[in-house]
This record gives sequence, C-alpha cells and structure tokens, in this order.
Amino acid sequence: MSRAAFDDRVAAYAASPSHREGPTLELTRAFARARPSDLILDVSTGTGFTAHALAAMSTRVVAADIAPNMLRHTRATAPTAVRAVQTDTHTLAFADHAFDVVTCRHAFHHYGDGRTAMTEMARVARAGGRVVITDTISPDDPDVAAAMHEIESLRDPSHVCNRYGYQILELMTEAGLNVERSTHTRTEQDFDGWCSRTGVSDALRQRLWQAFTDDVKVRVAFDARETDEGRQFYWPVLVAAGVRRA
Repeated sequence: MSRAAFDDRVAAYAASPSHREGPTLELTRAFARARPSDLILDVSTGTGFTAHALAAMSTRVVAADIAPNMLRHTRATAPTAVRAVQTDTHTLAFADHAFDVVTCRHAFHHYGDGRTAMTEMARVARAGGRVVITDTISPDDPDVAAAMHEIESLRDPSHVCNRYGYQILELMTEAGLNVERSTHTRTEQDFDGWCSRTGVSDALRQRLWQAFTDDVKVRVAFDARETDEGRQFYWPVLVAAGVRRA
C-alpha cells in the first residue's frame, strides 16, 4: 500500500457513502464486540469512519494509516479522543499482544502481501483478542472475478487484488486466528462517485461503465444499473472475525 496513492484522496474518501456508513460499518462494529475498557486498533483507517464508530464503544482507540493526510483528517474529525499513528500494516509499529481488538475495513485488497499484513494484525492482538476483516471479495465465478479485477485495476492503480472469501479465512487461520464468525454482504456504490474518488477521466469512466454492462453475466453479478438517481452497482463483501490463539 502506497502512502502517495492515498494522501491526495482525503476529501474524496471523506465524502464516500460506502466508507462513511452502510451495512459493512455496522457489521464491523458488531463483529468487534468491543467493551468500554478494550484497547482497539483500526488499521488502514483512511478518513477514520471505522475508528470513529469504534470510539463510541471504547475510550481507547488507535487509528493507524500509512498516509499522514488521512490521519490528520481522522484526528481532526474524531468525535472523541482517538490516537493516530502513522504505520504500514505490513510492519505495524506496535508490540506483540498489545490490543484487545484489531479491525481492518475496506483496505485488504490494497495489500501487496496479504499474508504478512494478516500476520501483523494477529501479532498485535492479545491472546483471546479479536481481529475483524471487512473487505470486498471476488465472486465465485472466475470470469466475473477477472472482470472485477480488471475494473478495479483500471479505476485505481493502488488496487492489488480482491481475494476470494475462503482465501481471507485461510489467511486468518494461518496467522493464528480461530475464525469465530463470518458473513457475506454487499456494499452499494454510486458509480460516478466511485470513479471520482480516484480522479478517472471521462473516457475511462465510459470504458469502466461498459465493462460493467457489456457482458450480461458481469452486469447481473454486480447488479449494474442506471436509474433516475444515477448509475449504481454492488461489490460483494466478506466480514470475518477471528480470535487470537494463545
């Protein structure tokens, strides 16, 4: 994950409905099962919506991100005290077993080395602590999965890959986490707002919409549609909680 890729996107991410609210935020909170005394770490926090939501559950929340501008926004907009730490999820700047809860929402597909990132999140969780991963995932159909990867890569050069749900669960197990709970949901995207977050050109915007709609199988899988309210689609999402083994 590149710092430069995100430092100039603060305003766009701060305005993003899919990051600010929606079912994935509430599910992440629910899976975290945080208590008021828990020390919580939210990695790749971006503009801090998840950290802010968790701060309503605990008085001790650390928001971590590689991009300093994202962290400045997170700290400035926090409803309560949130500590901000600049660090890469691949090499987290925290001691072993430091946190009761670790969360990562809508960021895992940006990690170049998912195994290392997951291992780091598990490392800083205490024994019996919880790690919650929420991220967009590839559909089971390999053709649709390939289309998703192409679309995301065209729109956002910082995108690495959408793993299959079972791959994320396997990485959690390999990192020393017992998968306690998982569920599938989806996140609705306003197509034009989604494009604006990464500043794509009008020509690329049109190419991306065609990639969603020219193939019937792809269009149906992501429910790509145009209504009076604009153009929308859905990405599939996995939310999973793992408990750190001793």
